[in-house]
Amino acid sequence: MIIYLTKESRERLSIPTTSEMKTDMKLLAEKVIEKESGDKLLEWGAKLFYFDRRKCLQVVNFASKFTLILIDVKVKDIADIPNFMAMYMFDIYKNDLVTTKLLKRFFQEYLFVAYSALKDKSIITTLNHTQRVYLEDGYRLYEFIENNVMQSKKLNYKINFDWIFTSKVDGETDYFVSGEKFAELLKKRYKQ
Repeated sequence: MIIYLTKESRERLSIPTTSEMKTDMKLLAEKVIEKESGDKLLEWGAKLFYFDRRKCLQVVNFASKFTLILIDVKVKDIADIPNFMAMYMFDIYKNDLVTTKLLKRFFQEYLFVAYSALKDKSIITTLNHTQRVYLEDGYRLYEFIENNVMQSKKLNYKINFDWIFTSKVDGETDYFVSGEKFAELLKKRYKQ
């Protein structure tokens, strides 16, 4: 998988670009980017935002606009971002046995995550719109605090099943729920 980050996100989270990596990791990252670039199901855009002075990361899938919100991300957590994403995805689909099975296969096939610069204007627009409108620049996250505990699983479920996304297909506007679309695309990939 490839996670494309905005320049500010890369700098604030100290994520090196491929050219700044050590030789062996650099070669692996370049190979992943070369092989998986253009496969929108494997590409994710990410943008940093703040909530209560904590760094949070919004991650959105290019193909489905499936969105994950990672709360209180620290520089030391960078290597765990793919694990956090997988954890939330398995939780979101915990009642969908077919999608859960396909997610296991998906993560087994695409073990390594490479980071690169985000340049896709459509995904940048999606990240900005979701941050501004759905997340209300972070203020909406207060709604997901219960007994002084952030209910991030609930937040990630709701953003993927209660928020309507749009995309242009052949000049027509397509309205869809990203959680359903991501599951459909997984099933299509593995012909389920």
